[in-house]
Amino acid sequence: MIPRPGQPGDETWAGSPFESRWMTGVWGQLTYDPELDLVYYGSSGVGPASEAQRNMLGATMAGTNTRFAVRPKTGEVVWKHQVLPRDNWDQECTFEMMIINTPVNPSAAGMLSVNPDARRGPRKTLTGVPCKTGIAWSFDAATGEFLWAKPTTEQNLVARIDPKGLVTVNEDAVLKEIGKTYHVCPTYNGGRDWPQGAYNPKSNVMYMPLSNLCIDSTARTDRKAEPRYVYNTDNVGKFAAGKDKVGRIDAISVETGKTLWSWETRVSNYSPILASGGGLLFNGSMDRYLRALDADSGQVLWQTRLPSQAVGGAVTYSINGRQFIAIAAGGGPIAALGTGLTPEADMSSGNNAMYVFALPQ
Repeated sequence: MIPRPGQPGDETWAGSPFESRWMTGVWGQLTYDPELDLVYYGSSGVGPASEAQRNMLGATMAGTNTRFAVRPKTGEVVWKHQVLPRDNWDQECTFEMMIINTPVNPSAAGMLSVNPDARRGPRKTLTGVPCKTGIAWSFDAATGEFLWAKPTTEQNLVARIDPKGLVTVNEDAVLKEIGKTYHVCPTYNGGRDWPQGAYNPKSNVMYMPLSNLCIDSTARTDRKAEPRYVYNTDNVGKFAAGKDKVGRIDAISVETGKTLWSWETRVSNYSPILASGGGLLFNGSMDRYLRALDADSGQVLWQTRLPSQAVGGAVTYSINGRQFIAIAAGGGPIAALGTGLTPEADMSSGNNAMYVFALPQ
């Protein structure tokens, strides 16, 4: 994954010794396609956050924040694509992407980039929001050909993506100087983080849990750059421009990339989304609510408040023809960065427990 000295890609690491190339790993979800016999996964960034602290000014760091397609029996890399070079912000690109058979007809409106040479029409794609940047990407699943990319939440880290999917970062957001404060969107918790999104094959729409937060980030000088200090920055959380709600869900057409609707809530909805066959979306939040939304409109149809933070992922199952929804709730301030911006919210953690609800018959 990470090149050693003398290997292809070594030149992108600014001459740093291999021992200094730490923290990059695969800690997120893997996806397997039995027809193509490919395993898909993403890699994370490198530590510490600031390239000035790691003495790698300008380094794009091959192997970091990269989507890989690999033969499971041999480890052969069939294709790879770096979705965020030169990461200064811990924007780990390890989250799930979905293998979807879909027409490909991207709309230019609102896109960061569209490949004008990519064939339109039915294709097997690898689609999702793989990084904390909150940018949605779509690739040809077999070849890795870039199809399109679009932003969701506010981000100022990627300046542009060319028609082949090559990324240029925003120099104004790069932490090049120690002690200088930079405005960074999104935060190191991400425009999205590990809570999984969902997909409805009937409507060909994906649903992503997101966050409207930014930070003012300052690289520190009083601590040595080492693995226990991953960020080594002082950070002050802020709302994204024009926002006063942290949590968010976007519904995005897999065919066109258009955002069909966006729903927001005051506190972080740091919880995976469950899409049901009946057209519902279940999602929890830090203020202890479990909600059911209409998948077509984003309207809240039902909600209940639990004794604990609803940050687990809901599951659904049936017994004797009756459908149930279950969720694990509890834990501490997982998404603590945004809690100071919503002091009125009750985000007490309560006890760890499973909660089960029966749907109407």
